[in-house]
Amino acid sequence: MPANWMKRLNKGFLFVFCGLSILGFASCSYEPEPTTEPINLSFSTDTLQFDTLFAERLSITKRLKIRNPSNKAVNISNIGFRNQSQAFQLTLNGRTQASFSDQLLLPEDSLLLLVSANIDQGNENNPFVIRDYLEVVNQSNSQSVVFEAWGQNANYLSDTILDCNTRWNSDKPYVLSGVVQVDSSCVLSIEPGTRIYSATETFLIINGSLQAEGNLENPIIFTNDRLDEPFASAPGQWGGIVFLEDSKNNYFKYTTIKNALFGVNLNIFNPDNEPDLTMENCFVGNMAISSVISLNSDFAAVNSLFYNTATRTVSHTGGGSAYYTHCTIANYFNTTREVPAAFFSDLDYDNDENEILDPMEVQLLNNIIYGRINDEIQFFEQQTGNLTLSFSHNLFKSSIEILSENNSIRNQDPSFVEIANEDFRLGEGSPAIDAALSTEIMSDIQGESRGAAPDIGAFEYVEIEE
Repeated sequence: MPANWMKRLNKGFLFVFCGLSILGFASCSYEPEPTTEPINLSFSTDTLQFDTLFAERLSITKRLKIRNPSNKAVNISNIGFRNQSQAFQLTLNGRTQASFSDQLLLPEDSLLLLVSANIDQGNENNPFVIRDYLEVVNQSNSQSVVFEAWGQNANYLSDTILDCNTRWNSDKPYVLSGVVQVDSSCVLSIEPGTRIYSATETFLIINGSLQAEGNLENPIIFTNDRLDEPFASAPGQWGGIVFLEDSKNNYFKYTTIKNALFGVNLNIFNPDNEPDLTMENCFVGNMAISSVISLNSDFAAVNSLFYNTATRTVSHTGGGSAYYTHCTIANYFNTTREVPAAFFSDLDYDNDENEILDPMEVQLLNNIIYGRINDEIQFFEQQTGNLTLSFSHNLFKSSIEILSENNSIRNQDPSFVEIANEDFRLGEGSPAIDAALSTEIMSDIQGESRGAAPDIGAFEYVEIEE
């Protein structure tokens, strides 16, 4: 092969190789000249909102996309807040700053801003709104996105033993973290309308007494401290309320407890058939474990709803007593479950695997116990004669034939209004309507009159207006 041809081949190869290299580098490093004309950019939303945040608590991170719809590169000279708000934090390309300048946005490309909110403690008790405008400027064109965050000041309690005979009121919510305790012989009183929000792995421990007395218009609420989705409606967001040995004179009236590992956990070990805890007109549910756990303790519930738990909704073991009147125990939790909604046993074991065996008394009057599985109520008796059951005018989902006696109904769907939305009111045609035994309980969980022919469960049937 002629040498000069070889040289030409090498030169050509080098030319092609360099051209490919140049093209390769161009795809990575070439930056087109930005236009000098103003361009209307587009945004993934015109308003970025954060649900109610407690002061000094960081929100979840939200996303805002800024897109260049044109076929020309744009230089964004500034991204920042009009009022220089300190409540919102911006992160772009891994950097968190109050503002950004000289950001090149290629044709038909976008920038992704990560945004969070953190509100300082103020002087307002009621929820307040912080609003600012994120301005995005290119050339003479200034566009803005509204940023809103609702703030709420609160009383913060963390890993503490409360002063004896503490009283919580509705002026500001209470935000708990860690372990908050009521000491022996002391009382925590909670006034109507009080809201208690708890962080992850937070427990309220009662060695003395808890007396939470809400009313129909101003219920007491125990829930998690994250009010933004998906946290606001997720189970297991905090621990629960624990009653320890010798605790007594506890009651909840018109109280909601939700989104915890469990609602109430009784470990009182004083089974004298006098209720250690009474619940009236309460909503307890959406739990990662159970609504009620009672070990060798005495419990009573009237006009209350216990619903949607990953395991047993109410569990009474190791003896004691369980009295339920006009309650609805409904478990339609959206996971596979083999255990019943209601379980009663004379036997259990403590944390050290010591056997706990005591008589168990169960009284069930005018209740609905229903759910997804075939047997939603179960009894276990380790020692013959240890379990005493009295029941009348209930609606059960069960294969236990004896539960059809005493004017009780078995395996007839209660026709709840909307299970998917945790609406366990009675629908038209429910077999529970007018099927209860008349008692001294004159109104239901929502204040509706029970009348001369009351309905089974926590709710009286009320025709729903279309």
